[in-house]
Amino acid sequence: MSDFITASSYCESVFDGTHDTPKPVNSGYPLVTSKHIVGRTLDISTAYYISLEDYNAIQKRSKVSQWDVLFSMIGSVGEVYLEKNEVIPYAIKNIGVFSCKNEEKARWLYYYLQSPFATTHIKRYLNGAVQKFLSLGALREFPVLKFNKQSSLITKVLSDLDAKIELNNKINQELEAMAKTLYD
Repeated sequence: MSDFITASSYCESVFDGTHDTPKPVNSGYPLVTSKHIVGRTLDISTAYYISLEDYNAIQKRSKVSQWDVLFSMIGSVGEVYLEKNEVIPYAIKNIGVFSCKNEEKARWLYYYLQSPFATTHIKRYLNGAVQKFLSLGALREFPVLKFNKQSSLITKVLSDLDAKIELNNKINQELEAMAKTLYD
């Protein structure tokens, strides 16, 4: 296991979102939970809004930054999302955050967390009888394969493939919209 280090050694920090349940309001800032991380994307369309005061309180404890890897800790444990945006307009609740502050290291961790080794490790350390969860301590101790030159090459290839898939999905959406317009 000498090729592995703990996530807390690999990342700048490993933390989770608030455990409180702020009161919903009609407009404000979305509160994102594990259920909003689906298929490596963050779907905030169903998130409820919280007040500026609650948002600021959560941000003091668990502010998400660019190049953080969000990890669903409760329910569908192991879903991941890589935050690429500079401006983060949401707060988090019960989501683990691997804060790398570095694009290459964040991308490596993002892809690594989806690997068969990582998913097997996650399944081994799940807790909870009704609703499965992974504790913050388990996230901090999570074994991460060390980042090196070869890791950088692997990450580049995977990132390029993801970019092509994203572009193809956008093209498909535009073509579907055009076809619908033509049909109508």
